[in-house]
Amino acid sequence: MATVTYDAIVLDNDGVLTHLTRTDVVRAAVEAAFAEFDAEPTVEGVDGVIHGSLTQIRRVCDLHGIDPEAFWPRREAQAAEAQRLAIESGAKPLYDDVSALYDIADDDLDLGVVSNNQHATVRHVLDAFDLDGLFSVAYGREPTIEGFRRRKPEPYYLERAVDELGAERALYVGDSNVDVLAADRAGLDVAFIRRGHRAEYELVAEPTHEIETLSDLLPLVGREPLRQ
Repeated sequence: MATVTYDAIVLDNDGVLTHLTRTDVVRAAVEAAFAEFDAEPTVEGVDGVIHGSLTQIRRVCDLHGIDPEAFWPRREAQAAEAQRLAIESGAKPLYDDVSALYDIADDDLDLGVVSNNQHATVRHVLDAFDLDGLFSVAYGREPTIEGFRRRKPEPYYLERAVDELGAERALYVGDSNVDVLAADRAGLDVAFIRRGHRAEYELVAEPTHEIETLSDLLPLVGREPLRQ
């Protein structure tokens, strides 16, 4: 890999820093949110909230006579709490190669996190794994409908992070098409990390770099491993 002069590297969380949240954890959180409104959605309804568009989410809420603006913060709170428990129980661990990031961050190159997950979940990750000192800025989505609209592939949070870091040339590291598209919309280079869960994943756009591990970022920015 050729060395590139970056003054910041921003990373996605799920699938990059931490393992993906198990589907049963996410489903249980959505069901718990509906239970707060005395509603029992169908399997299709739960899937619509997890994977659907804002229109689908509103449709499911309307079916149960629930105000989406009232439901969504509860859905986000339940999801954040469920993931906090998953992190603390070891069901959502940190990837071992995150240690390579300590060999990258210095006075000339800052690190940040931008995730589509809840901001509270991002905070849980940083706190639980003692990563606060590693990252200069961290953004997850706000627990509102507007926060949902602003998630990647929209570049909103990514642009905020880069602006806050004061970076002139930043690299974004992600493991999905929404990461690649968000970086492109923000005018940033992007490194797609092809972990095991993305072995057969097809990209809709060409990333600037493709890596297999976070350690592959070291030669990309002219760093040598310092930690054994």
